[in-house]
Parts: sequence; structure tokens; C-alpha cells
Amino acid sequence: MEGKRKKIIVLAIGLFLLFLAGNFYFKNSAIRHYNSVTFFDVGQGDSALIKFDNGQTMLVDCGLNRKILSKLGSALPFFNRTIDYLLVTHPDSDHYGGCPAVLQRYQVKNIITNGAQKSNDPYWLAWQKYQQLEGANNKIISGKETMTIGNSSLEFLAPDESFGLDLNKFGSNNHSIVFLLKNNLGKFLFTGDMEAPLENAIINKYCLNFSHCSTLKADYLKVGHHGSDSSSGVDFLQLVEPKYSIVSVGPNKYGHPSLRTLRKLNRVGSIIWRTDQLNDIIVK
Repeated sequence: MEGKRKKIIVLAIGLFLLFLAGNFYFKNSAIRHYNSVTFFDVGQGDSALIKFDNGQTMLVDCGLNRKILSKLGSALPFFNRTIDYLLVTHPDSDHYGGCPAVLQRYQVKNIITNGAQKSNDPYWLAWQKYQQLEGANNKIISGKETMTIGNSSLEFLAPDESFGLDLNKFGSNNHSIVFLLKNNLGKFLFTGDMEAPLENAIINKYCLNFSHCSTLKADYLKVGHHGSDSSSGVDFLQLVEPKYSIVSVGPNKYGHPSLRTLRKLNRVGSIIWRTDQLNDIIVK
């Protein structure tokens, strides 16, 4: 018994030292510090993880439920329990429903939202509860601004109070946070559930030349509203000119993605990547 106990102690010490060595390696190795964007397959919902070259991370939306935890577990080192930025594009449950679980599991330093509120929704009440407990820095996007993280820039285009979009008329989808991520990988346009009214408002503000718009032009387009036919207008797609279009979608009753939207994407020469067909989509 004594010999067996010594073996267990030696094994435990060995595992502990291995853990410390691995932790030191990952924290000090420049190998892991590179830009990448992973669009998670979270079913009918949105979630993407942005890794920056300075080692920081940003989670854009969390899908509907706790499935996001297994996705983050596979994308981040096992010892990493920190997310630098959690951005929720708008308060639809398929975008923020998994966020309370993220706040429970991870230390989130900064939370970015559009400032919209909901009531009498259990997901929303849980989200508010864990937001308060987290103690993160909170930032609300309400107009054009730019953030720099590592060698990446994030240019926020919406929501913008100057657009004058009536949410009672156009709905919360058209209050989504929309931003352009630029780094050595190219330009990524994140659109939340943006629909035609918000697309047109952005075009009218930023695209004086309707044949070319440097503000909107992107290599990668996160297709708005899961490929719904209420999004991705012809003018918008012609100005974005996406080389690749990512549709975050799962089994649903809404007919997403719309065949009409897929055809419009094909007409602008974009390669379509769907999470329901390809699982997680990683650009690095």
C-alpha cells in the first residue's frame, strides 16, 4: 500500500508540473497569438469568436443555449477562463441566450451592447442577472466609432441614432450592432440580424458612390438574419462585394436561408459557407 501511495503522489506531482509547464508555454509563446475568426455552428443562432494577435479575444453573440460552452472549450486553451470582450449584437434569444452560461463559466472583462432592453423574458432576466454579477466594463454602441485591438480595427457602423429608424416600425433586428473588422486576414462585415431598412440607412450615410463603397466593401460577410429574404438586398450585396459569405443557420421553421438570398449571393460571385453544412467555419 505504501508503494502504491507513493506512485499516486509522484503521478499527481508529475501531472501538476505538466500543467504548470503547459500553462507557461501557452501564456508565453507567440505561436498562439494570431488573428483568426471562427463562426461557430450553434444551430439556429449566431456566435463567432475573434482572436487577436495580441492574445485578446472577442465573442460576438452566444447562440441560444449552453452549446456555446463546448464550442469555446474546443477553441480556447483548457486553462483559459477569460474573454476580453463579449459583444451582443441585439437582444434576440438566438444571439444572447447562451451568454449567461458564458458569464458563469468565464471572466468577461468588457461587455458591448446596443443598449436595448427587454422584459418578461427568462433569458433576458438571466442575462441581466449575470451581467450585474460579472462586474465587467459595459459599453453601448450608439453611433459611429472605431476600436483598435492589436493590429485589428473594428469600425462600428450601427446602431446610429442619426438614422432615425423607428424600432416600433422596423423591429429590433434593425437596431443590430454592425461593424467592420479589418486586419491582415482581410475585412469582415458583421451584421447581426440587420434587415433592408438598416442596410439602406448605412448605404445612404456611407456610400455616396453607389458603384463603389469602401466603407462596406468586405472580403467576408456574415450574412444578415441567417440568410432571411428580409436581408441582403441587391444594392447592399453589390456594394459589399463579398468573396465569402457565412450563413449562421440550423434547423428552423422560418425557411432560412432563403433560396432568393442564396441566389443573390451567387450573382455577386460570393462563395457561400453555411454552418449547418460545414460545422464551425475558421478563417486564419
